[in-house]
Amino acid sequence: MKDRPELLNFIENDKMLQIIKSFNKATGITIDINDNLGFPLVEHNYFTGFCKYIRSTENGLRRCIESNASIGFHSANKGQVAISPCHTGALLMAMPIILDDLFLGSITCCQIHLQTPDEKAIERMLRATKDLGFEAPRLVEAFKSINVISPEKCSAISNLIQLIVNYITELNFRTIKQEGQFRKKMDNIIEAKNKTELENYLRLAELKNLQTQIQPHFLFNTLNTLSVLILLKRNKEALDVVYSISEILRYNLDRSGDLVTLEEELRNVENYLHIKQIRFGEKVSYKFDIEENLMSTELPYLSLQPLVENACIHGIEPKKNKGYILISGKSLDDRIEIIVEDNGLGIPQKLIKNFPECAEEMNKKNNIGLINVHSRLQLCFGPAYGVKLSSSGSKTQVKLLLPPKKKA
Repeated sequence: MKDRPELLNFIENDKMLQIIKSFNKATGITIDINDNLGFPLVEHNYFTGFCKYIRSTENGLRRCIESNASIGFHSANKGQVAISPCHTGALLMAMPIILDDLFLGSITCCQIHLQTPDEKAIERMLRATKDLGFEAPRLVEAFKSINVISPEKCSAISNLIQLIVNYITELNFRTIKQEGQFRKKMDNIIEAKNKTELENYLRLAELKNLQTQIQPHFLFNTLNTLSVLILLKRNKEALDVVYSISEILRYNLDRSGDLVTLEEELRNVENYLHIKQIRFGEKVSYKFDIEENLMSTELPYLSLQPLVENACIHGIEPKKNKGYILISGKSLDDRIEIIVEDNGLGIPQKLIKNFPECAEEMNKKNNIGLINVHSRLQLCFGPAYGVKLSSSGSKTQVKLLLPPKKKA
């Protein structure tokens, strides 16, 4: 039988808080991250109304934890989303967190209604909470104010939370495993006193660190997109976005640490741009113009998507008129150029002139992706390659400079 790892080892508190905050703001629904026994792992103050009132007493909080544990086990047994009443009669929705075939915990959407509660439901709630000593009128008012959500919205929310939280826990799980493997290899190298191999592994460690930096940045921009769609009650589109995001996140997990082909990167970018078009419609258009022989070119994964993301968020979305993104590629004698071009607001000439030395200023402007991609390309291919910026009029170009293809 496998030893059960603790979920607490695989989650990062600040990332979980961002997820809880984003969903609470967009949907009015509070989520809890629980271990396999139902105990909450992330402290937060986003409980409101009925849920907050019930949890204000020791016995009420204990019963909430017991309800979370019960529905968590139920979701684990089903292997999917489970919905059932909590101890008060309001509904809980739980999604299991399962890693390596082990149930580590659950994510619970705390107290929702699928329909407006009738008198019988209110009477059941009052009987169930009678011994907790609450004021009945206040309790009834709070119970009636619980969110009533449609089945479509319920499905979109549950799929999204499970996808993203499982993504983060799986990512951290793999990182911990990789760190263990890395330390073992380092010990062997040091013991063998192989300086060249040691330098290579240190370089690889720096590359992996840069790659893990960009994932949360991308993840929460995507989360905000979904939150907006849910807030606007565009539930079917939100569900469509969830499916596209699932492809993107699988790509992130499956490919972290590897070189990928340009064709794979473009497929990932197309999924990202599909999400943008769902949200913004005709405001965002895009086109690919890549020489066919370049599709097998290798580059670090997530080299293109951050550049396209910057073009959308900082260039096209803030402008009033329609925008376009053109991704082109050409082969030169001494290098390959992959170009992301847009007609957005442009990049200040000061930043272009001082790139990449202006890392701190660009990070303040949430342009971490440009610096990150540049650093990773140089680590992989050397100082002659990386990212080059240019902007004139309404046209901005970000070029990826890659080594030329080896002649057969």
